[in-house]
Amino acid sequence: MITRTILAAAILAAAILVGSAGTALAHKPSDAHLRLAVDGARLEGRLDVAVRDLDGALTLDEDGDGDVTWGELLASSPRIAAYLGDRLALAADGRPCELALGDAALVDLSDGAYWAQPISARCPAAPAEAVTVSYRLLFDVDAQHRGLVHVAGATAIIRDGAPARIAVGGGASFGAFVKEGVWHIWIGMDHVLFLLCLLLPAVFPRIAGRARPAESLRGVAGEVLEIVTAFTLAHSITLVISAVGLVQLPSRVVETAIAISVVAAALNNLVRAIDARWAVAFALGLLHGFGFSSVLLDLGLPSDQLIASLLGFNAGVELGQLAIVVAVLPALYWIRRTLAYRALLYAGSGAAAVIATMWTFQRWLA
Repeated sequence: MITRTILAAAILAAAILVGSAGTALAHKPSDAHLRLAVDGARLEGRLDVAVRDLDGALTLDEDGDGDVTWGELLASSPRIAAYLGDRLALAADGRPCELALGDAALVDLSDGAYWAQPISARCPAAPAEAVTVSYRLLFDVDAQHRGLVHVAGATAIIRDGAPARIAVGGGASFGAFVKEGVWHIWIGMDHVLFLLCLLLPAVFPRIAGRARPAESLRGVAGEVLEIVTAFTLAHSITLVISAVGLVQLPSRVVETAIAISVVAAALNNLVRAIDARWAVAFALGLLHGFGFSSVLLDLGLPSDQLIASLLGFNAGVELGQLAIVVAVLPALYWIRRTLAYRALLYAGSGAAAVIATMWTFQRWLA
């Protein structure tokens, strides 16, 4: 009993920590975009880096007023150029290219102002069959930063600073987008908390108007399969229609609605208003699909890469949520008859509702 109580307390603490961490992750991930075209022995393109990220790395806001002005950017432009030049290198077919930076400008993207740095590189190999990009920006400032690299129709996602070899004209890598889907579900704390809220009551179903411990893990697994299938179907529908441009909603509306969906799922655990949680998973999962699609849209993929990226990313999301289910469900089933589980169900759901309510206000007022 003591062991089970300790385990339950650990699960509850983990859920609260997940939610608390999510308040810091309730914004768009840190991305930079490198787009390069191949012209004989030259590479030409542009590197777009968010001003807020450069400020975090180089402290551009000299007067500390929270607003990086154009004057402050101009004054810091030599430092910015040195930072970018030191942390970006290109090679063609394994042979280094001579990198040159042009005159930068500001561009407005969906999530704010970006420093647009023209890139030019003279390479010894012409034409290049593969370009190696050594991208080491911002990882020491934000471990979740991504470098989104597009080279002559091929796309790569750099997360750790390791050199990426990109075949010219190779298109999108299916495996890379599977990994991106897994990563997104694991760091998407609102998605994780929503899934946990759906899983919590599965081992304590209401039968004939009364909640009681489940009699078999097989029966619990069957219900969880219904929930996960409904959630998968729902978010796949909206992921596709949003990614192809049929329906697109403002990011602020989508992120706020996702937070509200976590509140709704958590409150349903407390009052047990809807026992058919597969229906809850489907209805609210439609909102989460719009959130998933924003990740793909941020990559700026060409239309001919969209199908491969959609399939890979969605497969990764499913693998990521399956890993969560496999890790959590047996533990919940093991402690289902204990008072500790009751405390976890009600206290955990209450904590999730409070945290998600905070997200709702943060995202709507951001």
